[in-house]
Parts: sequence; C-alpha cells; structure tokens
Amino acid sequence: MIAALFALFAAAPQQAAQDTARVKQGVDYRVEARLDETTNVLAGRARLRYTNHSGTALDTLYFHQYLNAFRPNSAWARRELQFGNRRFQDLGPEDHAFERFRRVEVDGRAVAPVYPGAPDSTVVAIPLPAPLAPGATATVRMDWDARLSTLPRRQGRRGRHFDFAHWYPRIAPFDRGGWQPHPLLPQGEFYGDFASYDVTLELPEDQVVAATGIPVEGDPGWRTGGQLPPPEALRRDAYPARPAEALGLLAGEAGAGRKRIRWRAEDVHHFAWNTSPTFRYDGVIRASLDDAGNATPLPSIHVLYEPSDTGWSGNVTRHTFNAVSWLQGIFGPYLWPQLTITSRAEGRGGTEYPMLVMNASPSEGLVVHETTHQWLHGMLANNEWKAGWLDEGFTSFITDWYFEEKGQADVWDQTMEGLAQVERRGLTQPVGLPGEAFRDPATYNAMTYDKASVIFRMLREMLGEDVFRRVLRTFYDRYKLQHVDEADFAAVAEEVSGRELDWFFRQWLHTTDTLDYGIGEVGTARLPDGRWRTTVEVLRLGRAWMPVQLQVGGTSRTLDSREPRQVVEVVTRERPREAVLDPRAVLLDLDRTNNRAAIR
Repeated sequence: MIAALFALFAAAPQQAAQDTARVKQGVDYRVEARLDETTNVLAGRARLRYTNHSGTALDTLYFHQYLNAFRPNSAWARRELQFGNRRFQDLGPEDHAFERFRRVEVDGRAVAPVYPGAPDSTVVAIPLPAPLAPGATATVRMDWDARLSTLPRRQGRRGRHFDFAHWYPRIAPFDRGGWQPHPLLPQGEFYGDFASYDVTLELPEDQVVAATGIPVEGDPGWRTGGQLPPPEALRRDAYPARPAEALGLLAGEAGAGRKRIRWRAEDVHHFAWNTSPTFRYDGVIRASLDDAGNATPLPSIHVLYEPSDTGWSGNVTRHTFNAVSWLQGIFGPYLWPQLTITSRAEGRGGTEYPMLVMNASPSEGLVVHETTHQWLHGMLANNEWKAGWLDEGFTSFITDWYFEEKGQADVWDQTMEGLAQVERRGLTQPVGLPGEAFRDPATYNAMTYDKASVIFRMLREMLGEDVFRRVLRTFYDRYKLQHVDEADFAAVAEEVSGRELDWFFRQWLHTTDTLDYGIGEVGTARLPDGRWRTTVEVLRLGRAWMPVQLQVGGTSRTLDSREPRQVVEVVTRERPREAVLDPRAVLLDLDRTNNRAAIR
C-alpha cells in the first residue's frame, strides 16, 4: 500500500517533465490564527495568492497538511508499523495530531478538497474552478483547525509548551519537474516553495513566542533584565512597512489576558513557530562598522529555552554566533534578518526551519549542524525527501569541517570506522535514493548522513581545499534562495574545478561499488648515489576508484591510474621503513589493514 501511494504521487498531473527551465512560483500567504489552550486547538484562516510562473496551465493546486502524519493510519504510522513501532498508530482521539479544513474557496468559489492518498491525509489536492494559465494568479481562502500531538515528533505539545513546526496548509512545490506532493514519512523531510508570509497569532498574553520572521507588531514576550530587547535586536524595520490585511478571524481587539503578535518573513519556504510561557531569553545584537564608525545591522540571534534546560544560558548564543560567522566565510552572507534557536518538547535531536531551529540540547555539534541547515536546505533549498544527502549529508560534512578547523583531529574516526563496517557487511544502498526507498531507518541514516558526509570530504580532498571553497561559494552565489539539486551542484563543481566529475557523483551516489586499495609486493634497493629506490605494488581490489595518495617514507605521490594493478617506483634520500596508502584515512576504504606494508 505504501509503495502504491508513492507511485500515485509520482504520477501527479502536470509534471511538465519536458520543461527543464528553473521555476519559481509566486506564493504570498496572509494568515490569522488563534490558539485555544483549553482545547489545544489552533483555529486558522489564510489568504494565499498563488501566481503561476511556469509555462504550464494548472488545473489543481497541491498542499501538504503535515500534522496529519502524526495520527493513526497515516503513511507515517503505517511505515513505522513495518518496523514494529505503533506509537502513532495507537494514539487516542485526545492525543493524536490533526489538521482539518473547515472551508476552502478559490477565487470566491467553494471547492472540495481531495485526498489522493487516503487514508493518509498529508497531501491534499484543491481542484481549480478554471485552469490557471501561465502568468495568472489564483486566490485561495482557507479556514482550518490544527492540533499538535501529545507525542512530540517534529512537532508536539507538552503542557503549555507548543511546537508548531507544522500547522497550516502548505503549498507543495511546483519546480522544473512539475508538482512535488509527497506524504510525510519518517525517512525524509521537507520541500517547499519560497514565499512571503504575513502571520498574526493570537494567544495567551503570558506566552513567549519564537517564529520564522520578524515580530513587526506586538510583544513576543522576550525579556532581558525584565525589558523587551532593544530595536536593534527586534529588527522590526527589516521589511518595508505595510498594513496588515484583515481576514476577519481576529476581528476587534484581543480579549482580556490575550495578545496578538504579527510576524513577517520574505523569501522563506516555510513558517514555523513555538511557544511556552516559561521560555527564558538570550540574545545577540550583531552589526558591522565602517571606517567612519557607522553601524550596519546584521542578523540578530535569539535563544529561547526552558528553565529546566541546563547548559543553554550563554552557551547556545555563543555557539550560534561562532557558527554563523564561520559559515558566512564558507558560503556567503546569512540573508535573513534573524536566527532563533529554541528548546523543543521532543527529547532528542533538532530540526531546522527558515530563521528558526528547534533543538533538544545545547550541544555545540547540534547547534552547528542545525545552523548550517539555514544555508543547506534553507537558502539552498533542495528536495529533502528526494535527495536528503544534499542537505543532511552536506551539513554533516560541514559540521565536521567546522570541528576540524577547531583542532579536533579525530572528528572523522568514528564515522569512517562505522561506515567501513557497514560496507564490509554488504548493507549499503545507493546514497542518492529517495528517503522512503531505504530498507530501514538505520540504513537511511547511515547513507544519507554518514556516507554522504564522507563523499563530500573525499571531494574536498580530491579537488583541494582552495578549489572546494570556491565551489561552495559559487554554488551559493548562483543559487541562493532557489531550489537546487544534484545536477546544479555537480555542474558548479565541474565548472570551478575544470574537471569532469560525472564518474564521481555516479559512483558514489548511484552505485554501491566499494573501494579497497591494498599494497602487494614491496621492495627497496640502494642506488649508486646513496638514495633508495622503492618499488610498491598497488592493488585496486574493489570496483570503485579514486585518486589515492601513496606515502613512502617522507615522500608522497598521488596515483591516478584506474588499473587494477600498478607498480610504482619512489626514490627517497633515506631508507624508508614503510609504504602507506591513503595515510590521512580520507577514502572510504573497505579494508584498511592492507593499506600499510613494512619495507624490509
């Protein structure tokens, strides 16, 4: 049944597969929402203006209602049942999540939502009264109710703490491959169209709120020494002022004990928020100074955490500041006006959203990883369920690189050894598979995060760090705030390096070929001038190939031959004691025990 569901969405109409031009649809959300803590239900109303910039007339709009994953009979729950996990399948009516339409209109005409993957309801089709021609705009008005689950997983509630990572009907992307609707599953994450958001939230006045965007009106509840942070931190002027469009859900004034906060965000592909009345606040104001001493505001950093969250105060702001500063040197500027790191109800890990990260711990590694996602998947927006390696593996590599530069020499050891064990046991699958195609969550994690990170490391070492840095900067400069895919990154890598790399991406992303170099016979003899000539037999025992470094004594040479056997002569001043292949352990070698040989 799950396989049939994937096939259904893969065959969604109007794929426009023949059109390879980059597509960036016009998406403008205005939202009003009210949280009722007595029922834990959020009532929402939205006006979406959707402009068709593709060359294809559209007769249907697709949306995601991701909260519906966290309930019985969803594609997520049924996927977990395959591995004996019943956590969402067994949630009762008071505990599971939901997102339910009360009304949908398109251009003033009522329409009936269609759920093509029923009983899963994370993908919804909205038929249009008339085809939406290229260049035309449709206005969609939606009323809905949403509730988080009491079992936190990428959303959730715990007492008065609410993590609204998903909460509104989110338009599915229409890219150069056409519509990309996809059920939310445990293996794989998100993909969205860049949009403008203007969101007004009404909730109890003691709630402290973090969100994508800027709080242009109202009090988010942040306090430093009992005072609201200064204007330089709030950045209320980050976007040109404009009046809020009234939708009628929040008519009149907020009632006694209630407040309203209006948030705005531009060029983001999602809007997430969370809230708790007990959140504590840390903040960092960033600015650049010119030679005359004039300050230009830089994106501010906000951190919100619960009183019981040990290790957050001061540490998370410092980790985030250091990460943002370093990452701007790797890719380019952080383009949004703020970044917020918050504590979440889910007890482990973290998840990234534009301008907002929800973390379970103050770990520097977790902060750096999720902050890196603001570039990789945030500003460079890949399809996470289709090519998770391009953000999760890429981000894991960047995180380890960060710690390399901090002097952590052994940062790769555990990953390399763990992957070698997986390779030796024959448990790999191609890294480039869609998330749901991996046989189980453990394989998904090993391939998408760990092996992909090692692939990026091998690419860096093969191209050289200076060239690789130029690849990353060019990739960012060319595609920031756009959808990206494997072809985009590979093309930039080839262009900047001047090398043909199709073999590299094909071998490492789309096959399970293993790499195993070994040393065969070794001999050395003294030359008449007193130097030593050492002969080394180098064997390529696996199907995969990579340039490999051979070190004989203090002399190194890079071997580019793809032959299964090569004999190499190295002349050294001193008598060498051993020959070593890949001495820095950069390559994903199946068996490193044959990489070293004593010279007798």
